[in-house]
Amino acid sequence: MSARAFFARHWFLAGMAIAIAMGVLAPAGGRVLREAGWVMPALVAATLLVSGFTLDTSRLATQAGNVRAIIVALSSTYLIAPVAAYGLARVFGPSPGGPDSDGARFLEATMIAAAQAGTLASALALTAVARGDQELALVLTVLSNALTALLTPLALELSIGRQVEFPLAEMMARMALVVLLPVVAGQFLRRVLWSHTRRAMPVVRVVPRAIILAFLYSGFSAAASRLGDAPLVALAFLGAAASLHLVLLAFTSGVSAWLGFDVRTRAAVVLCGSQKTLPNGIYLWEQYFAANPWGAVPLVLYHVLQLLVDSLLAPWLGRRRDADDADDADDGDDGDEDANDEDSARRARARRGT
Repeated sequence: MSARAFFARHWFLAGMAIAIAMGVLAPAGGRVLREAGWVMPALVAATLLVSGFTLDTSRLATQAGNVRAIIVALSSTYLIAPVAAYGLARVFGPSPGGPDSDGARFLEATMIAAAQAGTLASALALTAVARGDQELALVLTVLSNALTALLTPLALELSIGRQVEFPLAEMMARMALVVLLPVVAGQFLRRVLWSHTRRAMPVVRVVPRAIILAFLYSGFSAAASRLGDAPLVALAFLGAAASLHLVLLAFTSGVSAWLGFDVRTRAAVVLCGSQKTLPNGIYLWEQYFAANPWGAVPLVLYHVLQLLVDSLLAPWLGRRRDADDADDADDGDDGDEDANDEDSARRARARRGT
């Protein structure tokens, strides 16, 4: 394989390595991206614009009624994640003590991360990389974020006894601007340009992957400073975050297999049901938990881990989809051969009869 062919096939993995290295060696650029205020929402909107352009609208209504897949993904996000995180905080964190103890702060920070909704941009982009059901992924991410104003405060109140509140009007306006408007615009562009852009689709599909690399760079830039501030605590949070992500991956994958979901549905459920959004968690930390110096550490670490692990998982899921399609094609060919054999046998019997 030539160097050019190798890069064309593995450029995303190479980009991940570069993004991670840049996040550690040159974190200032990643902080600029995040602190600019408009860059990250613009990247999210760009991802959703591409998703809207590639979505099959006729399947959106069908997937909106996929109750089993929706229940699995939302259960993972708002039930399994908080319950598992509570136990993992006890395993990895300091011994529990009073309200201001290290154990209480560790639990509080872990629960802030675990109670969040699923991501909007990266889950959709990675579902596309995995060749999963993008229509279902959009339904799952929109529902997850629409319910966060109710379910995230409920999870925090039940687990750590703290009452929090989201600015509902602001969240709805942001979702309309960053989510719904790009998707509608993508659908409009699809109707106008779809027949003229099929040759450019390989390039269009690269855009979400490139945006994931930007997220990865920004996330590692933030994580690098957090790891340096309190390395032992950060390592404990890293263990809890990694274990939580593995629990959610195992739950969504196992239940999806048990319920007999096809490969496309399973990819969407696994990727959307195991990821956690970062901006809402940062808002809650700043507004209600600012006294906890560790409040943002598990948020950032989980964000980085999910991007890294799922960016490696998504191509594997895509290959599973290719293998599944190949098996279906082989089965179809066998069926055609059987049908041809039956036709030949009928013609032979007819000739013998005459």
